[in-house]
Amino acid sequence: MRIPVRFAVIFFLALVSLEAQWVSLFNGKDLSGWKPAGNAAWKVESGVIVGQWDPAKPGGGWLMSEREFSDFVLQVEFRGEPKHANSGVAIRDPLHGAKDPAYSGYEIQILDIPDAKMPTGSVYNVQKAKYVPLKDGWNSMEITARGTHIVVLLNGEKVAETDDDRSLQGSVGFQSHSQGEVIYFRNIRIQKLK
Repeated sequence: MRIPVRFAVIFFLALVSLEAQWVSLFNGKDLSGWKPAGNAAWKVESGVIVGQWDPAKPGGGWLMSEREFSDFVLQVEFRGEPKHANSGVAIRDPLHGAKDPAYSGYEIQILDIPDAKMPTGSVYNVQKAKYVPLKDGWNSMEITARGTHIVVLLNGEKVAETDDDRSLQGSVGFQSHSQGEVIYFRNIRIQKLK
């Protein structure tokens, strides 16, 4: 009888330890730990990061983490208005959005158009994703970057996998791309990999 109890305790502690490795990148209150790059307007509403064009200075832009990451699993939930809004998740950008992260680091595309050159989940200009339609409302994206290997899951389904060595470390961030579109991000967390 003691062995099953010990096993259950050890198993529970292992699960707690794994969950403790996740770090939230957004406090749900303000943009602490984040810096805008470009012309987009970023704010927090009801615990959600909201990005859109700024009417005073039109043009897209990025919201980039102040911290840099190399090997990690990044999880984020997103939705757009309209549903097919053009956006992206930047990873490993060494320039922190000073230039386009799609070329200095990587951009994981958000674009719910079936015949798009790079639909949602694509590693922009590196690997086209298998098209999976976005759900109405919130969608989840999980990006694993380990060494040169990048894997993208969309709502739990693998849509892209590639190897590329353009950038192995940098900030992560979010894109507001097009006029008249609003993009929302929440539940942003990261787990560093060893």
